[in-house]
Amino acid sequence: MSETSADEARRVLAVAAHPDDIEFGAAGTIARWTDAGADVRYVIVTSGQRGVQDPDQDPEAFGRLREEEARAAAKVCGVDQVTFLRYMDSEVAYGPRLLEDLSREFRRHQPQRLLAMSPEQLPAGGFVNHPDHRAVGAATLDVTITGGTTAAIFPDLVLREGLQPWQGLEDIWLMGLGGNDEVVDVTATFERKLAALEAHASQMAQIPRDLRELLTRWLGEVGAPHGYRYAESFRVVRRRR
Repeated sequence: MSETSADEARRVLAVAAHPDDIEFGAAGTIARWTDAGADVRYVIVTSGQRGVQDPDQDPEAFGRLREEEARAAAKVCGVDQVTFLRYMDSEVAYGPRLLEDLSREFRRHQPQRLLAMSPEQLPAGGFVNHPDHRAVGAATLDVTITGGTTAAIFPDLVLREGLQPWQGLEDIWLMGLGGNDEVVDVTATFERKLAALEAHASQMAQIPRDLRELLTRWLGEVGAPHGYRYAESFRVVRRRR
């Protein structure tokens, strides 16, 4: 276990499939980074238009609500820049369109640190990873070695949009449950993580258990082996040293 200083996260791009994914996976850590002066930006591929049990709910209207919730949640963690690509929830497909759109955002934001979703179908924790998560996670990782860094891949990004490839990425952090190699003490930012999740009111109302109780147990289990009251963990890929 090694805890990386938040000072190293100068410009961070967090890419997720749905509103609330980032809050569940990394809100406590992001709050630490922004407190230390990091410039953190979010790119959210869908607007969570179908994250509701009412089949009569209009997806576009619900998506607008979830975007408002996501912006409010981001502010709790010190993040002001939130971009929505507005793919339809549960219809995200890995392919050239997604890769080009994420390559564009990678070049535009030029992150030193990339926060991404796990592309695994059966990650640790005993659950099936959502197909949108898998597609977005795989594409986010792939643009770091294809369209985000290579001019001849999606050449119109340079020729028409003036977005040069970005090769300054230093590390990639994959959000996940416990058992990962980078463990961050989020005891001091636990309440902000909770508040950020509570900003997603449309989703938290559907959780059958008390949210504070759930987070206390979950983050406590991650932190206990390392002597932290609450922690988040990540798998980290170092690109530069």
